[in-house]
Formats: sequence, C-alpha cells, structure tokens
Amino acid sequence: MRISLSALLLLATLPAEAANIAAHRAIYDVKLLRAGDSSSLSAVSGRLAFEIQGSTCEGWTINFRMVNQFSPAEGALRTVDTQSTAFESADALSLQYNEKEYIDRALKDETRIKVSRSAPDAEATGALGQGTAEPFTVPAGALFPMQHQLSIMDKAEKGETRDTSLLYDGSDGAKVYRAISFIGRRKEAGSNDRDNANSEAKALAALPSWPVSISYYAEDGADQETPSYQVNFDLYENGVATGLVLDYGDFSLAGELTTLEIMTVSACP
Repeated sequence: MRISLSALLLLATLPAEAANIAAHRAIYDVKLLRAGDSSSLSAVSGRLAFEIQGSTCEGWTINFRMVNQFSPAEGALRTVDTQSTAFESADALSLQYNEKEYIDRALKDETRIKVSRSAPDAEATGALGQGTAEPFTVPAGALFPMQHQLSIMDKAEKGETRDTSLLYDGSDGAKVYRAISFIGRRKEAGSNDRDNANSEAKALAALPSWPVSISYYAEDGADQETPSYQVNFDLYENGVATGLVLDYGDFSLAGELTTLEIMTVSACP
C-alpha cells in the first residue's frame, strides 16, 4: 500500500530554524494495527525507511522505501516493495518523482514524473512517463511537498491548529489531493511516555513535539465523505516522527521508530 510523498515529508522534517530543514534517515518497523472484515488480512509485517537531504538554497532530495508482507486470512503471502526518489527545487518551481513498485519481487509498475511552473502558486504543467509522455496540468494554488511541509510547520510553531491545502506530490500520478491537517497542542520536552521508553528515541527527550493528523481527499470530482487515507504521528521539533499510524480505511498500519540518524547539512551561503 502506498503513502504519499507529502505524508512522508511531514513524517520526516521540521524546520530547525527559518532557513534550514533537518536532514535524517529513519527506519520504522511496520505491523498491522487494525483490519476490517473487508480487508481479509490476518497480519502485516515490514519496514518503512526514508532519507531526506537538502536545504532552502539547493532544494530537497527524498529517498523512500517501504517493504511489507501481507498475510491474508486465506491464500498465499504477498510482498509489496515500493521505492521512490523525489527532488523539489528550492524555489518550488519544479518537482521530479520516480517510483518503482514490486509485487513478490516482480516489477509491477514504474512511474516517472516531471512538473514545472512559472511561480510557486501558478498552474503547473507535467509529463507522466518517458518518450511520448502523457501531459497533465496541476491547478494554480496547489502546493508541492516541501511548500506544504513548511506551511504546516509554520502553523504549528504559531499555535494554529488546522490547515486545508490543495496538494500535488507525484506519488499518485497526475492526481491532486486536498489535505486537511489538524495540529494538536504542543507537548513539552520529556512528556511522551511512549518515546521515553524507546531507546532509539532518547535523543528526543529534550525536544517538544506536536500530535499531527492529516486526511487526504482526492480532487477528482467525486464527493468523498471519507478520506482516501489518513496519517497520524507525533512530530518533534527536530523533525523526527514517532507513533506512526497509516490508516487506509479498511485496515491500518503502525510504525515504530527503530533506527534514527541525524545528518549534517552545509548551511546556505
């Protein structure tokens, strides 16, 4: 199952200061949290890993991989391996997104997307595929992932609690989403008992965090009463996310932080 690039960025980064984005690698162990009758799942196990590097002067590169083994109530196991790389320019004028999805080690789908525009809030033109690429447009006012990330984090720092944004990140072809975000009350340093008990999260003990919930609704003309999917997590001031929950409607997955590496990034000149 996929998770949007924008959701991953909101799991991955938070401005440490106005001109910088924290860069790090994080790995989560994934397991089944809830399964409805329609999912026909008995278990899920796997890992989610991502790395983000870059800055407001050179742009951002995000590498992501999620490998999960799905155990149905009946039938054979299925392994889904999703790998992606994205680059967003620092001026929010261009976005490149490449993804490969493997089912039981066989390549099922490969996506290559390039999007560009004349201004950060202008309509964008995109190409899906290679060679005779399929053209598409992204409506004016839609945010790219890092634009959305910075907007949400700015609101959190200011104590605002809600955001609604039109969003394009390339992770679902030409599809645009409306992301509705709720930001909870700031948690002071050392107040998260779950993370205090996790040795991998010990570096977070001196930092505050915010509980964040984001629901994604496809902007495809349909009247959606429920989101396509939802992401919940605690987001720390240095950008590390814990208590990850990916809710796909008929089932949800939980991710526990198991490895964390904060990387040094050169300051902008």
